[in-house]
Amino acid sequence: MSRILSAAGALVDQIKINAVTRETREGRTLWIKRRRWTARPIMACANRFFRLAGNPVQAIEDFSMWQRWEVDCFLRLHGERFRAFAEGDRAVAAEELPGESLSRHLNQGTLTPRMLEAAARELGRAHADTDVFFRGPWSHGDPHSGNFIYESETDRARLIDFEVTHHPHLPAGERHADDLLVLLQDLCGRIPAEQWLPCAQAFLRGYARPEIVALLRSKLVVPGGLGRVWWAVRTTYLASAELKRRIDALRESL
Repeated sequence: MSRILSAAGALVDQIKINAVTRETREGRTLWIKRRRWTARPIMACANRFFRLAGNPVQAIEDFSMWQRWEVDCFLRLHGERFRAFAEGDRAVAAEELPGESLSRHLNQGTLTPRMLEAAARELGRAHADTDVFFRGPWSHGDPHSGNFIYESETDRARLIDFEVTHHPHLPAGERHADDLLVLLQDLCGRIPAEQWLPCAQAFLRGYARPEIVALLRSKLVVPGGLGRVWWAVRTTYLASAELKRRIDALRESL
């Protein structure tokens, strides 16, 4: 199993569907994401794997659909202060948001429960919005720590990167619980053991929707088969025994 997980990890690490650049235009700093020509077949393969692994999301293979979704989601959440727009037929530009990603804080050892509570509030704010695609409440699909930008001056987190969507037929509660799980999986695989429960509990406390946390609890079980491979990717290949110990501890605490 360890060889399979390592091979899967090496493959995932090599997959790059976008070329990303940082530019300054008219005094504004923008991040430009441009789809590589090889992106479409890679995403088709990824979607097949997601289906086999039971992952409830889909990568947006069509370039124009991706551009519309990326821009619409960014403006939906941040359009009161920041701008985003499609550029050409396979690129999206989004204004740089203030702060640093939670992933960087994880790498630097500076992540705090306060930051995770802010991330949970942002996720709750986003989940309260409605969307035509889902015919109901919106969801992100991939809110790992790198997709939250935390601004310490205002104690505010903001979501970025809208590359995938949940399957629209899923109930909102299931999609929202899955969003919680994605962040927790990322946190679980990268944080020191003694910080795991306090930080995970702070995140769920900040989300403040017990009915969704109740749905999440049933998802806090490490699966077997291809689902285990995807969990390995999500949890940065944390050793199986330690992963199970941490996930069991969180589930029991709920």
